[in-house]
Amino acid sequence: MSNPFKKISNTSKETAKKWDNTKDEAALQTVTCPQCAAPRPVNTNIGTCAYCGFKFMNIELTIKPGKP
Repeated sequence: MSNPFKKISNTSKETAKKWDNTKDEAALQTVTCPQCAAPRPVNTNIGTCAYCGFKFMNIELTIKPGKP
């Protein structure tokens, strides 16, 4: 009968060899406010900075009356 712990140990060593050359680093993308450098959530439609009130986008909305 074979030793199950030996098999687990060998499998672990083989898996470690496969991933030994992988050197990926975590990347973080942040967008900051140009006025106060506060972090801003990525992929959001926030129009103003929550800290200093800087307007990221100047949106002027005009509603035209539609046809009845």
